[in-house]
Amino acid sequence: MTAEQPTKSTKQQKADDPAKIATERERNAKSGFFYTAALYILSRFPLTKNCYQNWTRGRRILVGWLLWLVTLPIIPIVAIIVWYLNDPEGFKKSPWAKGLIALAVAWAGYAGVILTEPSQADINGKYSPIQTQADGEKKVVNTDPAAVPTDEAKKKVANQTESKATNGRQFANCTEAFESGVFNIRRSDPSYQQKLDRDNDGIACER
Repeated sequence: MTAEQPTKSTKQQKADDPAKIATERERNAKSGFFYTAALYILSRFPLTKNCYQNWTRGRRILVGWLLWLVTLPIIPIVAIIVWYLNDPEGFKKSPWAKGLIALAVAWAGYAGVILTEPSQADINGKYSPIQTQADGEKKVVNTDPAAVPTDEAKKKVANQTESKATNGRQFANCTEAFESGVFNIRRSDPSYQQKLDRDNDGIACER
C-alpha cells in the first residue's frame, strides 16, 4: 500500500497559478494615490519591507494604510485636540496633558525615523512587477559578511546548472547555502534574507 502524496489545497493552487501571478504583477506595476502611498511605507517599515513584494495589490493597499495609522501620531494628536477643545483650562493644568504631548512628540520622532529609511525595492518577489536575472552581484550594496561565500563553497556549486530546492530553510550565510547546493535565492522564496543579498537586487547568494 503506497502512502498518499500530499496535494496542494485549492487556495494554494490558485495562488500559484501562473496566470494569476502574471495578472497581479501587471496590477502592481500600475500607480495610483492610495497604492503609491501604501508602497511608500511598506517599503520602509521594518516588518514589511522584505516581504511586501510577495503580496497582491489589495493586500498592499490594506496593510499599507493600516501602517500609516499606526506610524503617524494620529491617536495622541486627536486626543490632545479633543481634550483641549472640551476643557482648555483643565488641559493646561493637568500633568497628564504634558505626558500626552510628550507621547505625541516621541511618536512623531519614531514616525520620522521610519519614513526616512531607505526603501526596499519591489523586485523579484512573487508579485513584483520587476523580475531580474542573477548578475553575479556586480554591485555591492550590502557589506554583511554572511552574503559572501567562501571559495571552497563556491567550488561545490560551480558545476550545478540549477539550484537545489531551499525547502524554506534559513541559512546562516551563503557559505552554508552553497554547501547545501542552494544559490540564487529569489525574494519570493521563503529562504530569502536581505543579509544574504549582496547587491540588493532581490536575489540572495548569487553564484
